Amino acid sequence: MANRRVAAPLRVTERADYALKSVLLLSVHEGDYLTTKEMADHFGMSPKMLASVLQRLRDAGIVESRRGWQGGFRLGRSPGRIALNVVIAATASGNERSSALPNIGARLGPHLSTPELNDRVAELVNGFWRALDDHIQGTLSAFTVADLARGRPLP
Repeated sequence: MANRRVAAPLRVTERADYALKSVLLLSVHEGDYLTTKEMADHFGMSPKMLASVLQRLRDAGIVESRRGWQGGFRLGRSPGRIALNVVIAATASGNERSSALPNIGARLGPHLSTPELNDRVAELVNGFWRALDDHIQGTLSAFTVADLARGRPLP
């Protein structure tokens, strides 16, 4: 039996990926200050993008920063008290907009399209997205940086 990929994998932003990797690395070095360069070099990240992500994490109180020769970033609280949804939310740029549901009638053809069908399809799809988002948000809010560091499987 052939192993076929049915759907594309869930996509996350580069900022969210950088944020999770950074807080995980900082949790392994809990209490130590790591520089942006050290973290970027460790993961092969763009230092400019990482600096932007770390600034957002600092603004959200997830990490602390210290200037100077022995400066850098460290976690602002214990890894067990940092939920992943907070880390991901801190990276949101504010420009992401939800897209409107496309006109399904144009794809179904005029003989299959009715206002009632379009409304029902939109209702079902939008309900699915809301339920999926609720599920994901619930999982992320219950999962901490410490859980990620321990390799705890998702519920």
